[in-house]
Amino acid sequence: MPSINMQQCFVRNEQLKNYPKVSIDSIPSKFQLIISSTSNIYGKCLFVFIMFILNLVNCRALLFISLDSMFSAKFGALLFVLIANWMPIVFYFRYNHKLVEQIEDHWNALQIDYDYETRKYFWTHTAIYRWLVYVMYILLFTFHYCYSIYTLSDKHTSKHPIGNGLFYFLLLILALIISSVHFCQTCIHMDLPMLAQSAVQFNLIALKKLLNEATKDAKSLNITAIQNIRRQHLLICRLVDKIDEIMGPSLLLMCTHFLANACHLAYALIYNEQNQLTKWYNVILTSFILITNMIYIHANVKIHEKSLELVAIVYKLSLKTDSIRVLNEITLFLNHNEIGFTFGGMFLLTTSSLSTLFSILITIIIALPSFAR
Repeated sequence: MPSINMQQCFVRNEQLKNYPKVSIDSIPSKFQLIISSTSNIYGKCLFVFIMFILNLVNCRALLFISLDSMFSAKFGALLFVLIANWMPIVFYFRYNHKLVEQIEDHWNALQIDYDYETRKYFWTHTAIYRWLVYVMYILLFTFHYCYSIYTLSDKHTSKHPIGNGLFYFLLLILALIISSVHFCQTCIHMDLPMLAQSAVQFNLIALKKLLNEATKDAKSLNITAIQNIRRQHLLICRLVDKIDEIMGPSLLLMCTHFLANACHLAYALIYNEQNQLTKWYNVILTSFILITNMIYIHANVKIHEKSLELVAIVYKLSLKTDSIRVLNEITLFLNHNEIGFTFGGMFLLTTSSLSTLFSILITIIIALPSFAR
């Protein structure tokens, strides 16, 4: 069934791009499902191996500890180890075959994949966000590993050839494994919000069309059309809630990761004596993490912004009719919960809550180093 937008393009004799069917069944998603909690024994063993490799680099510090030195544990180092393990573990338990099937069922229940504009919106915005993240991702990891290799030539590390050789070997393996794992998670973080945005966008286009018709002729406002859109809105709420099972914890972990790096940077710049290379490395690394998180958050907050625009159009429709039945249907529409992802299940991620969150984060970043001292 061709959409209205497709028919308009045919009338204008425009050439349509053949956008594929909207789907989250991508190669990164398939790889992540292989190492999920619902995979077979081989996939679970692969996940254990990946986690072992990810944590093996932390053992490098043991090569430089003297046997006669006293044991000391740094809370900051332990915190970074925990943060490095959180995201893979969350994806292992949350992003599995059962969740993906439920998301696909909710999407198929909407029955909007035939719409040309929906496919165009999904693939166009997915491509834009992916390219942005890919550029940041490549620059971040290239910069990180180049710095790690460069520091091996330092005179302090050159005294330990065994440790350096092992670190070169670990660096090569980690560069491949960490890059692939983060690449898959990055793609999933982009695909799922785009799926939710596409669903909200479909309803938004339908409501705008209904508003234009009602503006020309108030009697053309059809209660059946409003009921269908309200039903779609309810299904979209269920879709977003299901996606939030993985996106909510992920957003919390992303901000925690940035907060830990920012506090470490603030403490190091204020209290520690470092060379210029190390200072610039920490500043650039934290800036990369901040920009990447902003791209993620923008994609997630956009869903709530579109839902607010949708509610505003519904309110305008209520001013175009005097029918009690239509007004009752619009009232039911407006009584629905807001659409959007949550911040770790604690609160809805909106523009106002985001500004409050960043104010709190900045306060913590400024105040925490003085307490740690």
